[in-house]
Amino acid sequence: MLILAIDIGNTRIKWGLSNNTNWLDRGAASSNEHAVLAGQWAGIPAPGHIIISSVAHTKKTDQVTRLCQSWPTQLQLITAQATQCGVRNGYDDPTQLGSDRWAALVGARHLFPGRDLLVVQSGTATTIDTLDASGFFPGGLILPGVQLMWQALTQGAAKLGLQQGKFNVYPRNTADAMQSGILNAIAGGIERRFRLLKNNPLCLLSGGDADILLPLLDIPTLDIPIQRVDDLVLEGIILIAQEGSK
Repeated sequence: MLILAIDIGNTRIKWGLSNNTNWLDRGAASSNEHAVLAGQWAGIPAPGHIIISSVAHTKKTDQVTRLCQSWPTQLQLITAQATQCGVRNGYDDPTQLGSDRWAALVGARHLFPGRDLLVVQSGTATTIDTLDASGFFPGGLILPGVQLMWQALTQGAAKLGLQQGKFNVYPRNTADAMQSGILNAIAGGIERRFRLLKNNPLCLLSGGDADILLPLLDIPTLDIPIQRVDDLVLEGIILIAQEGSK
């Protein structure tokens, strides 16, 4: 059976079509580009199961599910569980954990079993989640993403200006000082959480801002084993679908 996995974020929608073993097709679009999404789906075989993680507003989720109605097939919206796919949820109310974070933890556990993991997703928000070697998720952090931090500075301090700068170890202009401060704040949060891990730890980095954060973390003096993993949420969504079909 073909499975269509869909990850609806605040700014982007990612999707992948799987035959339970391999990805047959994958794509992405802006969360407002539903015509683009429909065009991408026009050429794929009809899935037998559609499974969705959404952290977007209900309206955006409804727009995507309406597109899916062209296929007469089962549609499932996932929510975080107390236990699923070998991952145990330490949240006070497990269902309050974002479905994208939950799916990413499931995907991380499957790809790197038996290791302490720091699962970082850097998008509209940056999430920094711990997963221990036994599969237990004790909790995690949510920070504003790069763009949200920049917007907060420009809106809250008028004299800082609107120009986006570049990262510099020792910034010599205001725009660079803002951008460097933002990136250092996020990288510092990641580094601080990583130091809590003990069992052959590994940091997994994904999301739209992963490319600009990676150089700040992947340096010998920090001694942080780090790996870029794209589509970690989609990987987890497929695993959740497979467990549900057993």
